[in-house]
Amino acid sequence: MSTSSAAAVNEREPRLTLTDRIDIIKNNRFFPLVFPLAMLLLLLLLFTALTGGEFMKKSVIMGIFNQSFITGTMATAVAFIYSTGNIDFSVGNAMGLACVLGALAYQSTGSMAVMVIVTMAGGVLLMMFNCTLCVTFRVKPAMVAIVAMSIYSAVCVVLVGAAPLGVDYGISKTLEDGFRYGSFLVYFGLCLLLYHGTAIGRKLRFIGGNEKCAVQTGINAVKTQYISFLFAGIGVGLAGVYQTIRTANVASTVGTGMGTDVMLATVLGGMSIFGGTKSNCYAGLIGAITVTILNKGLLMVGVSSTLIQGIRGVVFLLLVYLNSERQKTLPSRQQF
Repeated sequence: MSTSSAAAVNEREPRLTLTDRIDIIKNNRFFPLVFPLAMLLLLLLLFTALTGGEFMKKSVIMGIFNQSFITGTMATAVAFIYSTGNIDFSVGNAMGLACVLGALAYQSTGSMAVMVIVTMAGGVLLMMFNCTLCVTFRVKPAMVAIVAMSIYSAVCVVLVGAAPLGVDYGISKTLEDGFRYGSFLVYFGLCLLLYHGTAIGRKLRFIGGNEKCAVQTGINAVKTQYISFLFAGIGVGLAGVYQTIRTANVASTVGTGMGTDVMLATVLGGMSIFGGTKSNCYAGLIGAITVTILNKGLLMVGVSSTLIQGIRGVVFLLLVYLNSERQKTLPSRQQF
């Protein structure tokens, strides 16, 4: 073929636009893993430089670790819900009410074991209540979340009152080490196994990708979604226990705003909040560390809390655009 003929063929070939190139990058199967880790490293280096190294002090790192531990547990939990295409941002308020119920149980019995059991049970029951409204009564998940946030918050205010509910400080500090680490490792390992190693996770992602198609293949969508809210409830209850033993008291405002942190952690971790093939249960843990670094770093460089909320909103919208668009190609074996 002559040079002129080759040039003519090249001219007829469609040229990739900027949007096409961005879509190619987003649809790469390694993007959901590489992008969150790059964001985490970038923010860590940025705030270390802006604070003159103060950001790497042990006290700051431990504060980030303790807060991200709670957010990461909840983000891991809601991955089961988000993978089905449902969005529940009332998990923070559900965790708060579970904490209140657990603290009241402790004050009635004086037993930390009872507090743990009641908090865990409260998280499961509240999330199953949300699931019943969404799945059985067909109420939109967003509407359920809005109503649930108001109800759970109001109940917390009524039950707690002006003074926080206290639990034993010494036992709380004892539980904060061995119990917290051990229970989280068991829960996180179980989530990884079920989500990525069994049919449960495949069914969840299938429903999130196309619920009608999933039902036609014989998947029970109602049962599967109840399972997703069940595991989410366990994580919410567990995060409630971590919150209580961390502060040794429960205020009426506990959990307020954490639903937004969980959603931001989810997308920062590289997972789609619209479900489907890009879903995974480990993204929330990576994202929780990143969002905690973002909050702490902005505060340390002198950014006001009001402006921080605006910055978080912009970051959230940008990441939803990058990570949450469903693929235009057929899913590969690796994605399922």
